[in-house]
Amino acid sequence: MAIPEYRSPFYMNPAPLGNSGFAVTTLAAALHGGGIGAGPTSAVVGLALFCGGVAQLVAGAWSFATRAAFGGVVFSLYGCYWLAYATMLIPASGVAAALEAATPAARAQSAGAFYLVWTIQTAIFTLAAARGAWGTFVQLALLLLTTALSCVGAWAQAPAAARASCYTGILTAAVAWYNVAADMLTRETFYFALPNPPISPGPGRDSPQPTFGAGQLLPAELCPPQRKHLSLTPAAAAADGVSARTEVPPRARAGSSSSSSGFGACSGLGDPAVRTVA
Repeated sequence: MAIPEYRSPFYMNPAPLGNSGFAVTTLAAALHGGGIGAGPTSAVVGLALFCGGVAQLVAGAWSFATRAAFGGVVFSLYGCYWLAYATMLIPASGVAAALEAATPAARAQSAGAFYLVWTIQTAIFTLAAARGAWGTFVQLALLLLTTALSCVGAWAQAPAAARASCYTGILTAAVAWYNVAADMLTRETFYFALPNPPISPGPGRDSPQPTFGAGQLLPAELCPPQRKHLSLTPAAAAADGVSARTEVPPRARAGSSSSSSGFGACSGLGDPAVRTVA
């Protein structure tokens, strides 16, 4: 008799994927924008489309699947940012040609407005991360400074501000990579774990929590590492569409049990399957 299988909604931590795509594209764009990288800026298009765009959109959808609303919104929206950025650099889109045909003042206002809306959005994200992990807050704070400098440099046609935004972009990418390392280099996968403590405890908690925007939304029974199994009541099982005798096998911990960066969920890097027992 075949044993029906119920897939748990708690999947692998998507934060390393999203932060990696963000860091790679941000560094490449900052180097080219600051004149440090060789070649035209269009060399960033491929990275913006696939690493900054597709990878972050996947990480955002993945975050929503793990009930990490903060990571889902941030990764999805910045994935859209990089797709929009790449579209403006693709000749077939017609955006670059339209900007070239415009007056210098019109181009400055257009670019300034583009960075202004992202500065406002990043400011909201930074405030929302004020009680999360330090790595997440610093990454978003540096990104806020980068977009603000880009806005000033474009709108006011200030080359010094535009060049400064390239250097803050490099710092932003470095912090994003630190968050990736903090999520992936754990005591279970490496010789030591990188610190990424929370700024402050969440409301109604006795101690700080390493996750932000995700862990508190998950069932409390599934978050503590000492709880390896969970038995559903008949009523809960009927509502969930599975048998009353439900077993949750131990998670395959390929990484940390929580997202150090604050973007992911407390399910860690395992992919547990909940199997009904006949």
